[in-house]
Amino acid sequence: MRVLFSSTSGYGHVLPMVPLARAFVAAGHTVLWATGADATRLVADRGLEAVPAGLAGPDLLAGRKRVHALAADVAPVERAAFVFPRLFGELLTAPMAADLLPLAREWRPDLLVHEHGELASPVVGAVLGVPSVTHAFGGAIPREIVDSAGWAVASVWAEHGLDPPPYAGCFTTLYLDICPRSVQSVDMGHIGAVHQLRPVEQVSHAAPDEEPPLVYLTLGTVQNRAPILPTIVAALGGLPVRVLVAVGPDGDPAALDPLPGNVRVERWVDQAAVLERCAVVVSHAGSGTFLGALAAGRPQLCLPLAADQFRNASGGESSGAALVLVPGQVSAQSVVDAVTRLLVDDTFAGAARVVSGEIAAMPSPAEVVDVLVGEGGLR
Repeated sequence: MRVLFSSTSGYGHVLPMVPLARAFVAAGHTVLWATGADATRLVADRGLEAVPAGLAGPDLLAGRKRVHALAADVAPVERAAFVFPRLFGELLTAPMAADLLPLAREWRPDLLVHEHGELASPVVGAVLGVPSVTHAFGGAIPREIVDSAGWAVASVWAEHGLDPPPYAGCFTTLYLDICPRSVQSVDMGHIGAVHQLRPVEQVSHAAPDEEPPLVYLTLGTVQNRAPILPTIVAALGGLPVRVLVAVGPDGDPAALDPLPGNVRVERWVDQAAVLERCAVVVSHAGSGTFLGALAAGRPQLCLPLAADQFRNASGGESSGAALVLVPGQVSAQSVVDAVTRLLVDDTFAGAARVVSGEIAAMPSPAEVVDVLVGEGGLR
């Protein structure tokens, strides 16, 4: 089978699909990945063939800045509903479709797999008669947001003589859900056929490092310059713990100097390996870190700032595996209190281990490959 993956260029949109793409390759199938030129190296470094498609470089940066400038006065918790249709719909879909359609015509895939923020693949699939599967990059996106995105891309469908389907065509075939049900904070009634997919290739059952405990701090690759970061670092520096901070590949470790003696800062870390060793995770609740921490059975302090982070944080809190501080609640003292509570109250770690077990029981990427290539796997 020839499988064409497609994604926007953000780390949080690329990395969740890597396990499934690798599983296709391991099973002997041919995989090609289309993404923004800014992310082809990210894909290739994971052993997968990548080609550039869609908006990239200065044009992408300028477009993102325009969208986020429009959203500046929108409350953080409401920003995802404003940004998603404008960024992933209006800005990115038409340029991606213009590149993806001729690529698919020439490469002739049997299956299209796209992350939920890449909305050109359903159009291409409809034009060519190729099934297009939607791969979640975290929890489900609320009905009203996907509906707005559908209207935002209606002109792209019309350009190809097609009536725009509901929800940008994302749920016509199959939706691969990587979020365990216990932390899924969105009603999924608007989604058609759903198949669960474990968000990690393997679930670790390693015990955290011995004393002093390791606290892992990251605000991801988008909010990694948030003004709250120095406050969090200083707060953790006063605790009897070791602290590892990941500021992202474009972050500047020197911006946090002078550092407390128990804090180490890196641009990029092997997050899966760190999650096996740490006792507590402090993060923005971006989906990669959030689900990775749960898979490792680690309690976490969620500090949501934008996008789907508020939904993730809500799900983590409901499961008992996380504490949450929203904007306006974050201070040195509130961080110290929350992290101390996560370290001394075993109920949080116990709840995280329950979710880890749930994740371990989800179908593996290899099992999902079998579903997608077998008879009846697609409709």
